[in-house]
Amino acid sequence: MSSWRVRTAVADDAEELVRLRVLMFEAMGRDVSATDWRQQAVAVFKRELGGPDLIATVIDAPDGGLASCAAAFVRLDLPRPGQLGTVSAHLHNVCTDPAWRRRGLARLAVTALVEHLDALGVPRSDLHASEEGRGLYESLGFQVRDGGVEMVRRVS
Repeated sequence: MSSWRVRTAVADDAEELVRLRVLMFEAMGRDVSATDWRQQAVAVFKRELGGPDLIATVIDAPDGGLASCAAAFVRLDLPRPGQLGTVSAHLHNVCTDPAWRRRGLARLAVTALVEHLDALGVPRSDLHASEEGRGLYESLGFQVRDGGVEMVRRVS
């Protein structure tokens, strides 16, 4: 396909967004055999897409379904030194179906998503990059975060 079109995702894209999410986790070496999380993820996409907090860009595959996607949650962010903005975004769910990789689709989807966030006035965005994706994100202005170690706390 010579001309790819990026569009804003809608609730009807939820199943395909989760299918691509599974592919993303598989590419990262994560065990995706548990299926209980998938329906919950579909429900979140259906409920939140189109609202102010979850934005996703997608590219339709010529044979049906989605070829690529990128998503961001926009969230309240308290002001801090050097940053007076009250919102920030966390990019996630960046994935291209293996059949459509190496065509620049992730770049198109992420660029459109970043432009959308810019148009909304979101002053700060972050993400977790794989080594494979790091060059793309750096080319779009993302920088490695200094001054801390990424940590997670889970309560079971």
